[in-house]
Amino acid sequence: MTSTITHALLVCLFLVAFLLSAGCTDQQSFSGKAMDTEFRSETSGYEDRVEFRFIPNTDEAATYSVTHTIERDVSWGTTIETREDVRYENISRSNPIEIVVPREDPSDGAAIEIEIRNTAGVVLHQSRTSVAPATPVPTPP
Repeated sequence: MTSTITHALLVCLFLVAFLLSAGCTDQQSFSGKAMDTEFRSETSGYEDRVEFRFIPNTDEAATYSVTHTIERDVSWGTTIETREDVRYENISRSNPIEIVVPREDPSDGAAIEIEIRNTAGVVLHQSRTSVAPATPVPTPP
C-alpha cells in the first residue's frame, strides 16, 4: 500500500514538473516582438476636454484592439462610454491611440480604464487613469 501511495505521489510530482516546464516553454515562445511592445500613457486636461494618449514604445506601425470604459466621475461612479475590441490601425510612437473626453464644465473630472491587445490577442497594456480639476490655491494679498 505504501508503494502505491509513493508511486502515485511520484506520478503527481512528475506531472506538476511537466506542466510547469511546459508553461515556461510556452511563455518563452511569446518572448518575440509582441511582448517587447509596451505603452506609456499621457494625459492632458483642458477646460473643454481631457485627452488620453497611449503611446507604444516602437516606431513601427501596428494594429491594436482596445477595450475601454470612460467615466465622468473620478471616483469611478458615472460611466459615460464603454467600447469593446475597437481596432486602431497604424499606431506608432508618432501616431498614438488618442481618446478625447469632452468636459461639460471645467470642474468635471474624467477617468479611463483601458486594455490594449495586439492582433494575436496578447494583452500589452492595462491601466486606470483619472484627471480631476486642480484645487485652486489662494494667493496671499
